Amino acid sequence: MDALRVKAIARAAGASAAGIARAADLEEFRRFSEAVIMVPSGLGYLNRDPFKRKNIKKWYAEARSVLVCAFRYWTPDRDYGAELAKAGAPAAYLAGSGRWANQRELVAAPGAKISRYVLGRDYHLTVKEKMAAMLEEIRKESPAADGKIFCDTSPVMEKELGRLAGIGFRGKNTLLLSRELGSYFFIGGMALNFELKPDTPSEDSCERCDQCVKACPTGALKNGKLDPSLCISYWTTQAKLPIPAGIAEKAKGFAYGCDLCQEACPQNKAPGQTAPGFEPIKK
Repeated sequence: MDALRVKAIARAAGASAAGIARAADLEEFRRFSEAVIMVPSGLGYLNRDPFKRKNIKKWYAEARSVLVCAFRYWTPDRDYGAELAKAGAPAAYLAGSGRWANQRELVAAPGAKISRYVLGRDYHLTVKEKMAAMLEEIRKESPAADGKIFCDTSPVMEKELGRLAGIGFRGKNTLLLSRELGSYFFIGGMALNFELKPDTPSEDSCERCDQCVKACPTGALKNGKLDPSLCISYWTTQAKLPIPAGIAEKAKGFAYGCDLCQEACPQNKAPGQTAPGFEPIKK
């Protein structure tokens, strides 16, 4: 089986984009290892098995190639206000979708907003289901093939693997950014036990654009890095402590997650079609 066939299987299973990266040491690990020392307690999971992130073979020893997929969950033609209204009261919506509201006072406040990625089924479940379907199809065509799936919770450097697989580049908001998809997409992938021709890594950049940096009301973005202690999304989804009053006052209504840096990104303002599998939850 070659790379083109694997990527075709990925697209058929619902991926908006797919690419191949080598299973090898990652130079980006050095920056990660320096940054992870300073993460707040709510991100303590980043310190679990940190050295596994240096090379995906440390997580899955049989890895020879890595399939990385993007799953678009939002496009500019969708009306955020309308989707938010359909979701109803944020507190009830979050509870009904299996999510825990860390900052309950913010969630209960009039006009509370939740991030676009939350307006749908838990992406961990959906992405893993699609990746599992891909792996099953790969095994049908190549019985000796095997792999291990990742989506957000594994000790894998997903964004860097996505860049190496040609999916996109690291934006100044630290997210993986695609000229075709913007940044409203989830990343999922799998380490595979056979060799595939890797795609060309993305060497693109934001160049002089810094709209996301200007849009962040707390100053969490600087020099291509994110300071979690100033990030609205961190405080509303992962922090174990009450959100500082100074940050809550600048949250602009966001009570679970935050889209401000993505809303400002020019790449998220181009027209497109909603990716399959991530329609809003029907009430």
